[in-house]
Amino acid sequence: MTPFVTEHRANFADTDAAGIVHFSTVFFWVEATEEALFRELRLPFLRAEGAKLTGFPRVRVECDFLSPIYREDVVTVALTPVEIGDKKLVWGFTAAVSERAVAKGSLTTVYAWREAQGPMSAALVPLEIKTALQKRFGL
Repeated sequence: MTPFVTEHRANFADTDAAGIVHFSTVFFWVEATEEALFRELRLPFLRAEGAKLTGFPRVRVECDFLSPIYREDVVTVALTPVEIGDKKLVWGFTAAVSERAVAKGSLTTVYAWREAQGPMSAALVPLEIKTALQKRFGL
C-alpha cells in the first residue's frame, strides 16, 4: 500500500526553548497531511449545510517520538489507513527527517454531525469517502 506523503518545514514558531520542535507540532502536521489527502481526492473534510456540520473529529491519538526535530528540518509525514470502518477512520502515520525516523503513531477519527451548537452524533462514513479512500490505497 502506497502511503499519502507530505513535507513540512520546522519553523522557529514550532520550537520550544531548547530549539526542538514541540511534540504537538507533529499532530498538526499529521492533520495537515490528512486534510491534503482529502483535498487531493476532492472529498469534503468538513461540510456545512445550513446549521448542520459534518466531519471527522479526533477521538484518539498516540505517538512514539523517536528522535528530535530541529528548526529548518524538512519532515516527511506518511499517512496510511489502518481501518476504514463504517463510522471511523484509523490512520497510521510516520514522520521522518531524511532517512531518520522521528515519530510514528495513529490517529482515530469518527464521522459525526451536529446541528448548530448541539451535541455531536456519530454517523456512517459517506460511501463516496469510503470508496475514494479504498480506491486510493488499493483496498
